[in-house]
Amino acid sequence: MIVRILAAALVAVTASTSYAGTGYKVTAKKGEEVVNYEVNFGGGQRFEQWTAFDPASKKFVYLQWPRGQAEPKPAATVRDHRTGETLKLYKFPNVEGPLPAIPSVEAMRVCPLTGDKAFKAVEFLAYD
Repeated sequence: MIVRILAAALVAVTASTSYAGTGYKVTAKKGEEVVNYEVNFGGGQRFEQWTAFDPASKKFVYLQWPRGQAEPKPAATVRDHRTGETLKLYKFPNVEGPLPAIPSVEAMRVCPLTGDKAFKAVEFLAYD
């Protein structure tokens, strides 16, 4: 009986645990070369975070601000002629020009490092 209660409590605790951010290990191809890297999406318990890719440095960059405060204002906006959407561009730390935030790994349709549309992203880290 006690074992059942403990098992039920463990299930309830783990089911109610949610994480604000997730880290992914990405595997992509550039021709025959395999490229591996890590990228994070989402913030933590004390901060919000957006992810972008800087084509100049060929690195993912992150814009953080304290949770509960207003999100950063766009540095610029651009109209995407293919979709008609207006893209908001933000100033990320240590990056020269403004960049669009990538909302999630699912929204990343093409690997920004290799151009691979069939890249694989595996969750490996959950943080809060």
